[in-house]
Amino acid sequence: MLEAFFTPVSKALHKTYAKSAGTMGGELKVNTGKFPDYSGIDVAIVGMGANADKVRKVLYSYSYNFNGITVADFGNLNHDGSSKNANAGLRECLIALKAENIIPIIIGENDNYSDALLKSLPYSDIDYALVSPEIAYNPDDIVWKLKQKNKLFHCSFIGIQNFLNTHASIQMVSELFSEQIRLGELRTNIPGVEPVLRQADIFEFSLNSIKHADFGSSSKPMPSGLLNQEACGVCRYAGVSNKIGVFIFNHFTLSDTSLTDNMQIAQMIWYILDGIDNRFNDHPQLNNRNFTVYKCHANSGEDMLFLYSELTGRWWMQVPSVSKKKKTAPKFVGCRESDYEIAKQGEVPELWFRAALAN
Repeated sequence: MLEAFFTPVSKALHKTYAKSAGTMGGELKVNTGKFPDYSGIDVAIVGMGANADKVRKVLYSYSYNFNGITVADFGNLNHDGSSKNANAGLRECLIALKAENIIPIIIGENDNYSDALLKSLPYSDIDYALVSPEIAYNPDDIVWKLKQKNKLFHCSFIGIQNFLNTHASIQMVSELFSEQIRLGELRTNIPGVEPVLRQADIFEFSLNSIKHADFGSSSKPMPSGLLNQEACGVCRYAGVSNKIGVFIFNHFTLSDTSLTDNMQIAQMIWYILDGIDNRFNDHPQLNNRNFTVYKCHANSGEDMLFLYSELTGRWWMQVPSVSKKKKTAPKFVGCRESDYEIAKQGEVPELWFRAALAN
């Protein structure tokens, strides 16, 4: 069934590395006309148009160092080029991939794929992470649509630049259970994004986030932004996330002369794969010997629960959750040890407080 969604990768494009052991081109299961058996595939590369083929020319030359996952390149999604048709096709494709437990890495174009994501994912409480210089909270954006459908649990806007965001937009997002990580904060502490991404379901990376000097093919060139290696670092932390089931890149147009930009996207995909291959899979559980439970009581009366993984040294906090005005089972979200230290002193960490206010 999956093969019906895709146009195969050109044999000429794949030929150079098809027999090169240890390279992506030699080790990937590539759809060049005969669709690969997808029963054992963990991750699939999905192209949305011409950008994908330009990335493939570089990606196939990179090393394949992944031992715990099997990766395929399914080719480019069939659609007529219109945003509406691309979203409709991607929606059905994502439903089919989810049924096979295959994680897609989508090499997009300039389109907004919010409709495809909204209508394809079966989750009731979605955690969404976006790397972008601008807060995307308008009627055309997925966070807005998820909120209107009562399907949004948490969202993260990563790498935002304040001069691009009005006070009104920042205020609206602050009323959600959300994270707003400024570019300066992100650049000084790339590892600090890991707890934010840990429980995300969707990871979207707008290439407008990378400064123009390091990436000249974005739809909105910016003099400030992430450096190439910082973007790769964020992508690896996204890959390591226990839960992210969809990765998508958009807001760029590559050309045959934009070689370093093509390489940039290929490197980011490689680091996502490296992250997925090294996932810890230490899902927080109360009755598990690999987790230590810490209970704290705030001076203002709140009871807070923390979990510490003895395997990875990572922390989770239990936050209050309300759905459709009815209390549901509390959720665990990734946090920092500093959040526990604050709670241990009888104070309420900001993360817990934001969850309570939003709900």
